[in-house]
Amino acid sequence: MSSVDGAEPTTSPASAPCPRCGSSVFEEERFCEACGASTAPAPRRGPPPAPLPSERVEGPVEVDLDAVGGVTDRGYRRARNEDALAGAAGVGWSAAVVCDGVASTSNAHLASRVAARTALAVLEEGGAGADGDGAALVARSLVEAQGAVSAVASDAASGLELAPSTTAVVVLVTGGILHVAGVGDSRAYWLGASGAARTLTTDDSMAQDRIAEGTPAEVAYADPDAHIITRWLGADAEAGEPAVLSVPATEPGLVVVCTDGLWNYVEEPERMLGVAGDWTDLRPVDVARRLVAVALDAGGQDNVTVAVLPVDGPTPVGPADLP
Repeated sequence: MSSVDGAEPTTSPASAPCPRCGSSVFEEERFCEACGASTAPAPRRGPPPAPLPSERVEGPVEVDLDAVGGVTDRGYRRARNEDALAGAAGVGWSAAVVCDGVASTSNAHLASRVAARTALAVLEEGGAGADGDGAALVARSLVEAQGAVSAVASDAASGLELAPSTTAVVVLVTGGILHVAGVGDSRAYWLGASGAARTLTTDDSMAQDRIAEGTPAEVAYADPDAHIITRWLGADAEAGEPAVLSVPATEPGLVVVCTDGLWNYVEEPERMLGVAGDWTDLRPVDVARRLVAVALDAGGQDNVTVAVLPVDGPTPVGPADLP
């Protein structure tokens, strides 16, 4: 069983240079995606403002399966949703793909949707790691998504010269193992029932590169170029095999996969755990709704997408598994 959702194409809005770093900022945006500088008064909290005539009013789109749930929402400030979400589940496995189209590239909304659909199809066609090699399957899903995004046509009328591009995170939970791989700055988090929490992905960004070189995080993120990504899926992306993290689940918990529309407001794993709250009696989609609501209540400056995969814990060892 699977579900794929994302954004419908709309007319691309006009853009202007950011007053701080000079990057392109769309007319209806209120902050610069490259450096984070505000281009308008402080973001409004609470209900969204009345839509402009050029805006298409669209509500959240959801994936609602027993073993994976998710929500993608345009937010309050973007003219369209350039995120995409895909989820699937079968006997003993679940999977999710979350993508965030790169706003400075042409047809970013199509890039994210194609990437999500392609990666999910690879996971389903491969039996979600039924042969025991879930890590290889996740890596292949991103390789094939890269090829699919590279084939997305540009939109000359948009004025954006860069080829369609997107970030992507793929998560496969099978046999008590979490297989995770990402390109760009969308993220996956582990939230354990015991209170343990960690980030499963590492951003491909200028800030993270500087942190890896020894720059304090607060200094790295203060740089105007902090949020520029260094890897993505698209025709002009660097070739390379995706790195996959495979870790066993040692306790029950949740995997939360999200775009920066959420983690810009809730970055630390411990805080993500806190806002997720008690999920014991909730369906995965209910937890995703709760997390999306946090981003919207904080201003909803960006598109926001969240997928949630519950994990029961380590796979029990049966007599046939004993040496």
